Formats: sequence, structure tokens, C-alpha cells
Amino acid sequence: MIKRLLFVLGILVCSGSAFAQWSSDSTVNTPVCTALGSQQNPQACADNANGIIIVWEDLRNGNFDIYAQKLNSNGVPQWTINGVNICNSLAAQTAPVICTDGGGGAYVAWKDTRTAANGTDIFAQHINSDGSLAYGASGAGVAITKDVGPPDNLTICSDGNGNAFVAWQDSRSSISPSSTRPDIWMNKLTGGGVAWGDQGVGVISQTLQQTSPKIVSDGTGGCFLVWVNGGLPAASIWANRINANGSPQWASPGVQVFGVTSGSLNASKDPQVARDGSQLCVTWEQNNTDNTVKGLNILANRIKSDGTLLWGNSTAGSEISTDWAGDQINAVVFPDDSVDASGNGGLLVVYENYISSRDIVMTRLMPDGISLKPAVPNQLFGVCNMTGDQSAPKAVKTANSEVLIVWNDNRNSVNSTPYSSIYAQRCDKTPKRLMGPLPSFSSWGVAVSNKVGGNADQVQLVSRTNGAIAVWRDGRNATTDIYAQLIFKDGSLPIELSNFSLRSSEVGKVIVDWQTASEKDNAGFEIERRLISDASASNAYEIIGSYQNESTLRGAGSSNVERNYSFIDQPGKGGVYEYRLIDISLDGERITHEPKSIEVGKSILNVHSVGASQPNPFFDKTLIPLTLASDAIVSVEIYDVLGRVVVTPYHNVPMSAGTHQLTVNSTGLGVTGNYSCLVTVTDSRTGEPIYTNRQSLIVNR
Repeated sequence: MIKRLLFVLGILVCSGSAFAQWSSDSTVNTPVCTALGSQQNPQACADNANGIIIVWEDLRNGNFDIYAQKLNSNGVPQWTINGVNICNSLAAQTAPVICTDGGGGAYVAWKDTRTAANGTDIFAQHINSDGSLAYGASGAGVAITKDVGPPDNLTICSDGNGNAFVAWQDSRSSISPSSTRPDIWMNKLTGGGVAWGDQGVGVISQTLQQTSPKIVSDGTGGCFLVWVNGGLPAASIWANRINANGSPQWASPGVQVFGVTSGSLNASKDPQVARDGSQLCVTWEQNNTDNTVKGLNILANRIKSDGTLLWGNSTAGSEISTDWAGDQINAVVFPDDSVDASGNGGLLVVYENYISSRDIVMTRLMPDGISLKPAVPNQLFGVCNMTGDQSAPKAVKTANSEVLIVWNDNRNSVNSTPYSSIYAQRCDKTPKRLMGPLPSFSSWGVAVSNKVGGNADQVQLVSRTNGAIAVWRDGRNATTDIYAQLIFKDGSLPIELSNFSLRSSEVGKVIVDWQTASEKDNAGFEIERRLISDASASNAYEIIGSYQNESTLRGAGSSNVERNYSFIDQPGKGGVYEYRLIDISLDGERITHEPKSIEVGKSILNVHSVGASQPNPFFDKTLIPLTLASDAIVSVEIYDVLGRVVVTPYHNVPMSAGTHQLTVNSTGLGVTGNYSCLVTVTDSRTGEPIYTNRQSLIVNR
């Protein structure tokens, strides 16, 4: 298990005012926007630094506008409180979509009714990492299509090179007759603007209508595009590959992934996409011929980079939910990271099972495109079969081919009236549920947001290291707001740690204090420091204290009581210093927290000192604390019991005034036994030795 610690910081003597925001309480959570009016329809992407960028529809100004916020890895808002106004144009801006720009910012597109003659257009904006708007300071955005003929069903993806593709269905009259509209159009967003003009380009036009586009990067600067062609009685699923210039790469109009030729109940709809290496993974919903009993099923296929269907022909597909009763809908698809002898992989599909109520289920399709886990007829593996409805799952991959899943859940009620919460579960590909009380894992998930009467819904999920961040619409206040929550992959929410502070006790000394409310699998802490007031100083952090050789920095393992920690540093010279705390779990995972700064007086210490090595005895290495009153030259020699120098870890190494950690490795010391360590400090101006320290070391190999 991995220890989880995050901060609610109280600062006694430091600069800056950033406070960590993630909550450990599923009834509290982290507010993203609580402005006047209603906020809804959040969409999100990663910021590439374990944070999240969120956009939403916002009614604070009397009509829907688009706002955005960025939370860093600790949940601290990085932009204007309650969000940056992405578009301040009159009329309504709705249905935002978002993807990363790869550099800490994002691309956003939305439907816009500012031009009455057109009805609805699509506008876009590029948000830089600092929250500034690249496409015009006014916040109005730029058009990526404007024409009479309302666009709909926007979809967006990164191209992997700092740009983004946007696709939509478009009913404009300039391209095709009304009987074949809408068509599929696209545009490309770059850091400098819109690449393909303010009309976009038509990429797909077929007989019948083209709707419901979905796109995903192809890994080579282009994208895969999937859409629905036609409607009742016989809609089909199609795909094509679009290059960086907007040109289809497969034979026009593309590859038919699945289609039927007759029957009033066989329409395909709602394709979902993912990429696995150079292959496209596709799922869709398909009406069974016995609609009254078996309803909608989930089918799937893989498509090679040249457009070849991997699993059967265009009238087959691979069944995920087979002929199970009721409707199976709202799929999320992932490659399962398994590879057969031909180099092909399987799929993991999370979806909603709707018979008398809604549940969340998962099925694994093996690389042969036939075998299911669980096997027929029990292939609907329950992610959550709790009472009430569980719906609209969102999911991300975590380590070891596991899937972290969130959903809207109304198992709870007030006075017999259900309210909506957000719950989560993690499953491996066997499949097996991994969250909940041992040994049965039968809790059907853990609460992410469970404010009584809060009505949390419209949940979205963004991956980050060792977990994910959920964001949703929340009705706990008078109107709907936007809230978020960090979820660790073991199902735990962050554990709050309070009062991380810096203070001066004597001239030249800094005391670092912090307090943990609780700990989980906590091995200990390290403290890092750097001088930031001297432009000539190194910008790198230096470890000045470690649990490996300071017993006071060792963690409590797992604890549910408050614990206080303190560390005294002697920087050695005046200036403004920055300190940060790192906590290390028992399995070695390191979590680095927000740095804080303090000014140290100009006077410096007048003594040099060496602390006791720890650990001692040691197997691999030991650390020796060294404090220098001034800049000096340091040498370290290790002697055996016969008085012979066997290794010299440091030889005339220049070091600045302050605290350092000297490392002595057991490599080169030979067998288990007793050794002595001589530390010599030499005046850097005169070359004369001014301080020595000798202590014994024991190697136990």
C-alpha cells in the first residue's frame, strides 16, 4: 500500500499564499467554482503535471458563458478564483470540449450563438499554462466554423505535437444535398491560431447522414475518425484516418466497421474510441433484433493502421455484452495491454447495464476477438450492483492494466428521496474489484462525493500518477457549482497534513515544523532546500535532512492520531531560502509538496560540525550530516582496522556554507567489519585544515 499525504498549509514565516486544497472528506471535496448563477457540464483534461484543467458552462452573467480553471497536483487553483472567462461574447456559449496542448495549457471549443444569422457556430480558444488567452485578449475566441447549418456533436483530441483536432457534424448547404446532410467537418487548432480557416474543411460526405463523430490521436500527428452513417432502420459505423493536413488516408469514404442491410431495429449508434499503438479500438451500441427483451448491446472491433478490420468483417464485429437482456450503453473502451502471438491485443470495456435499474459492469474481450471474461453467460462482471441507479461511467487506466472507474450513484436518500453521489471502484483485467473492505470487496465502490442532498452528477475523470481527479456538477449549495476530488488508486482520498511552517529561532537557524493528522504506510520524510535570493547560486534543491539518517524524520507507518515533526536547519549564510517536504511510502513512492520560503539573517554560524552517521551499521549506504560555517573544501576518507585508507568518497570537494549530507557507499569496503571515517574541512582561501571529525562505521553485508 502507498502512503497518502497532502497538505492544508498554515504558514508562520514565509512568502506566497498558495494553500493545498484536496480534501480527505467525501462530504467536503474541493470547490472549483462556486460563483453566482449555475455552473454545469464540466469537461476536463490533464495539465501534464498531475493537475487538471476544467471548463464548464457558466450562468453567472445571465447567459451561458465558458469558464476554465486549472488545479495543480495539490488541488491549488492556478488561475483566477472561480475561473477564467474564456468567452465573454453576448448570446450563449455551450457544449465545451477540451484537450491538452501538451505544455500545461489546453484547447477549448464550444457551440456559440453570437451570430444570429447563422444560428449556431463553433468558436475556440487556446488557454496558455498561466491562464492567459492566446486567441485574442478579449476572450471572445476565434471561429473554427461559421455558416448557416447548425453544427453539433463536437469532439476534440490532441495531435501529440502541441496542436488539436476538432470534428463535428455539419448541416450546411454548400457541400451536399439535404438528403445526405449532416456531413463530418474538421478544423485544426495550433498555438498561433486556427489552421484551416474560419469554415473548417469537409472530410466525410456519404449517402445518408453522417453524425456522432469521435476522434482520437493516431500517434503520428494525425487522428482516427469514427462516425455513424444513416439512421433508422439501418445506421452503420464507419472510420477513416485523417492526416495532419486534414486529408483522409483510407479509400473514400472510409472503412465500414459495422453495418446491416435490413431490419427496423438494427441501427448502430454512439461509437467510442481509443488507440492502442497504431491500432484503433472502437465500440458501439447495436439494437438487437428482439428489442423488447434484449435491447441495446455493445459490440467492438480493432482496426489496423491501414484500415483493415482485425476481428471479422463489417457485418460481424465482436460482441462485448452478447445477447444479455436489457440495454448495455455508455461504454468506455481501453486496450487491455495483452498481446497474442500475432501482436494483437484485447479490450477492456466499462459500461452501463440497464434492465430494471442501472448498474456499472465491465467485460474483457481477449485478443482473439471472441473469448470474453467473465465467460458467457456470466460475462457482465459487476463493478457496482448497488441498489438504486448507477450510471454514466467514466474511467481511466492506472498501473498494471487496471481501470479506475467513477459514476453517478443514487444509492443514498434523504427522507426516502434519492440524491446523486459520486462513487469509484478500481478493477483489474481478470476482472476483480480492488476497492472496498477485505476480504469480499463487496461495498460496490467507495464514496468520492457524498454530501447529503448534494446531488453530484455529470462526473468526468482525468488520469494522474497513481490515481485520477474527478470533477462534477454539484448541487450542495443554492445553485449548481463545480467540485473536484483527487482519488488515489487504492481508493483512499488525500490525508490532510496541517501546519507546515518555517520560523527562525536564532540567527542563522531555520526551524521547519509540520503535523500529520494521520498517516498510511509512511516510511518518513526528506527536507530539501535551495537559496533563491542569490542569482549566482545553484537552482537545484539539496537534501538537507532524511529519514534514513535522522530518526526524528521517520514516519509512523500507519497512524490515525495527530503527530508533530520538527527539523532544525543551519543554512550557513543569509538570504531567502526555499524549503520543501517530501514524504516517502514504505514501497518507495515519493510525493513532493509545495515549497515555502523564508529569509535568513545575514549573520552566519561560527562553527563547523559533523553529525553521527545513520544508519549504522549499514548494508548499502550511510549518510553523514555536515554543517559548514563558511565555504570550504571537504575530504572524506574511510580506513580499515589496520589504519589503511580503503576508499575516498570525497577528495577536496568545494562546498558552500550550510548543511550537507555526505554519502558513504559500502561498495569498495569489502567484507562486513569495522571501519573509521575521517572528515576533513579545509579553508578554501588558505588551504589549511580547520576542522576534522572521526567516527566509526560498521558494514553489515
